[in-house]
Amino acid sequence: MVRWFQVACCFVVFFLTLAGPLGAQERTPDTEFDVRLELELDPRDTVPIEGEMVLATVRGYYRETITNEELKLRRMADFDWIQLKPDQWSEKRIGGLPTVILERRIALYAKRPGSLTLLPIAHELELMNRAQQRQIMLVRSEPVTLEIAAKPAGAGDDWLPVKAIEISDTWAGNPALLVDGENIERRVVFRALGVPPELLPQQPPMREPWLITFIPPEERSLQLTSEGPVSTVVWVWYMRPITGEPGVIPQIPIPYFDTTDRQVKSISIPSSPIGYASFANNDSSGWQAGFKPGAKIAVGFAAGLVIAVSAGLFGRRYSYGPIQRMGHWIERQRRFAELRRLEREGNIATFRGRMSELLTSETTLDEAERLELTSALDAEVFAGKPIDAGNTMSAARRAAKKLTWINK
Repeated sequence: MVRWFQVACCFVVFFLTLAGPLGAQERTPDTEFDVRLELELDPRDTVPIEGEMVLATVRGYYRETITNEELKLRRMADFDWIQLKPDQWSEKRIGGLPTVILERRIALYAKRPGSLTLLPIAHELELMNRAQQRQIMLVRSEPVTLEIAAKPAGAGDDWLPVKAIEISDTWAGNPALLVDGENIERRVVFRALGVPPELLPQQPPMREPWLITFIPPEERSLQLTSEGPVSTVVWVWYMRPITGEPGVIPQIPIPYFDTTDRQVKSISIPSSPIGYASFANNDSSGWQAGFKPGAKIAVGFAAGLVIAVSAGLFGRRYSYGPIQRMGHWIERQRRFAELRRLEREGNIATFRGRMSELLTSETTLDEAERLELTSALDAEVFAGKPIDAGNTMSAARRAAKKLTWINK
């Protein structure tokens, strides 16, 4: 009996000995490990402005065996941030001791001016302790305070602080020598160093009363470098002049703040002429194009009759009013005759241009109302292959005739 009791006591002592290191694992203080985490801002000579890129490096020093890790940058109330490169791991001898170094490159953007604090960054590590057992611990950096200046007075939502900027402008052909009814593509590539893509400006509408413009969705992209994000936006416009007369698309300035020179500057999308090559070849006989031969004789006879009657009634000092109204009526009939011809030919692009000219000169509609009336035509023009062009043109012509009758 005594022997069995001694054996049982030995087993109890043995299991207590095994349990000892487990209890020590949970109570091991952090000072047992030689680890350190820092947030280091790139040196600079000027105080950063609200929204300006501030470059920084998260750097950790470890003289331990790391079996797993996760560096946690949480969301901050006063800053946005972007990771610029994948984490870089290296090993060096520091103070004669081998040291594992972690580096993460980031760009910070202050959301407001003032004295702002960057919160501690946490690095969760799984380490081997002195008993060669895994232990999880958190290493935190010290908070860093940064002074941020306010953006210039008058700077609005289009405030754009960048390190470098460029614009390229290309056309699919010569916009000043278009074939009648031809669409042309204009492509502008806007690229900036130091801002994320969502802060680049929105696409300008580039609309004119004499121009049909179709704008497909823009494309935004991001390229990460150690010197900051390079953001690109591609803007595309498909354009078609409404009238034959050449026009000029005006220059579009885009203001920005140069963070290198510390000055407000501007870069522009250049102005450009656009029009049909055939305009220079137009001749005075073009007004007759919408009439059949018999109609031309009838219109000429009617005009001569009105002039003769007016002259007979009023002598040589005939009234100009009736003649002017008759001329106006003849021109309006010619325009509708041309619309009917274009409708029969299925030439919806030229039909759209002539319709816009008619609505501009013969009605009191404003630009928004005219565009609403021709929206169905625009959809057919830019569809590439018109779906129901005949009915669309017929409906537009009838609506225009009703409007010109009301506004005559």
